[in-house]
Amino acid sequence: MNFSDIKPEDELLVFDKPSRKVRERQGKYVSANDNFLTIQFPYYKDSLLLSDLREGRTTIFKNKEAVEFAPLK
Repeated sequence: MNFSDIKPEDELLVFDKPSRKVRERQGKYVSANDNFLTIQFPYYKDSLLLSDLREGRTTIFKNKEAVEFAPLK
């Protein structure tokens, strides 16, 4: 699934690498810009670096399908 297929309020599942404090969390897509993807989790809003997503440090799933991000050029 491409990142462009994500729409506002879509439910997303975020998996961070084990070395990070946060491991697995579920939230709703809010917005994105050139550097960040913002997701509303149950009790807080978090902005994920798009570079982490492109480099595989963080993975996002929508409906059990991994979301693909274009690699950095």
